[in-house]
Amino acid sequence: MTTTTTAISPPCTSELIYGEHSQETELLRYIRDTVLSTTPEGQEIIRLYYEWSPAVVKVMEEDAAFKAQVKEMIDGALEVIQAD
Repeated sequence: MTTTTTAISPPCTSELIYGEHSQETELLRYIRDTVLSTTPEGQEIIRLYYEWSPAVVKVMEEDAAFKAQVKEMIDGALEVIQAD
């Protein structure tokens, strides 16, 4: 008999706001994988994001105003990214 354990991780902030396969989430993943992951500073940003993401997601699920503020912040970052 084989036993399989699957860890269910909470969605990341962009998945909760935009959806798992949205254009916005895919762009953020692309930036993570091709820009941030290439430098020690970017790797630290990625590490901190994954460390704090579960707590941020939990608060977003409980507080619509906070979720709107996070979305506004990410929307602003996406505008800067897409302008380049």
